[in-house]
Amino acid sequence: MKQTIKIIVWSLVSLMIFLVLNYLMQLPAIGMGSHDLLRTNLMAGALFGVPLLLMICRLRIGFYLLALVQILYSVGYLNAIYKVITASNPSIISKSFVILIIVIGLAVNIYWFVLAWKFRKATTQERVKRYMKYRK
Repeated sequence: MKQTIKIIVWSLVSLMIFLVLNYLMQLPAIGMGSHDLLRTNLMAGALFGVPLLLMICRLRIGFYLLALVQILYSVGYLNAIYKVITASNPSIISKSFVILIIVIGLAVNIYWFVLAWKFRKATTQERVKRYMKYRK
């Protein structure tokens, strides 16, 4: 249960970083254009919220769905780095700041996957022990 809480907390940290980055990318100083910020944030909340609720209900499918969401957002971070680098409007300081936040977001996602790997390993070992107990 302790590992599940860690995964949930780091998932929420990842979501917050995405929301901050999404807001920063919409600022005129960055020059990425103004898309529908509210719709994007609601979609991100739903993509994180549904798997988190499934995890809280102790359904393992939530864990795997959340891993898929983390992969999608990691690829999105790489796309954001490319867009920031190729954008001609922002200053070097603005670009550097946004790239730093993107790198922090990627680091959080990598740490999430480390926690997820440990969680999966622990739950697999637990299931094997239960199976072996009844097999004897």
